[in-house]
Amino acid sequence: MKKDKKDSRKETSKNHLGNLLGEPEEPPKKSKRKEELTQEKTITEESKTEELREKSIEEDIYPVYILQRVVYETFLLCKKSDPNEAIGILLGYKYQYKGKKYVKVVDWVTGKAYSSHAYAEFTPEGVRQYTTIIEEKYGGSEERPKIVGIFHSHPFGSNPHFSSTDYNTFLNFPYDAEHNVFVLIDPRSNYYKSYIVVNENGEKDLKEVDWIEYTVK
Repeated sequence: MKKDKKDSRKETSKNHLGNLLGEPEEPPKKSKRKEELTQEKTITEESKTEELREKSIEEDIYPVYILQRVVYETFLLCKKSDPNEAIGILLGYKYQYKGKKYVKVVDWVTGKAYSSHAYAEFTPEGVRQYTTIIEEKYGGSEERPKIVGIFHSHPFGSNPHFSSTDYNTFLNFPYDAEHNVFVLIDPRSNYYKSYIVVNENGEKDLKEVDWIEYTVK
């Protein structure tokens, strides 16, 4: 699958040397024993390691995580639908970690749709079909996955982009919840791109973001 990755650069902090002249500094404290210094150094190093680990985890958070099975099955559906476009619903959960939002896609469903080589939209019957599938599979549990977006195909053999029709559809109810995921697939050129709904200055838009595939042991 083709997808873009972004690089992050870190800024190096400068050391502060302090005052060489001026007010007297605090008198030196009593020397510590070697064992105390070793223990203090170890604790400090462990603390720094933990801080770096947490910072690394925070920086490595992807906006979108998609279960490997979902990636395979949605791509296969789009391939089988070619030359017509395909459409389906993504199920999952929305989380937030240290101020960063991300979506975890765990399943997908679909239903009957109006479909051609340049268009795909659920029929009223199709909406009832995928709603029934979700209810039968997950019941009324509060912990069940929610609808977090849509996948859609453009089988043109190129780098796919949303059409004006897509924008009009996906940026309106019931698909326009903030941070919803929209996966755009071209089964001919093997593109699998992810977008999220963002709200900037009161205007909603679709922003392309990095995604990562994950597996469940």
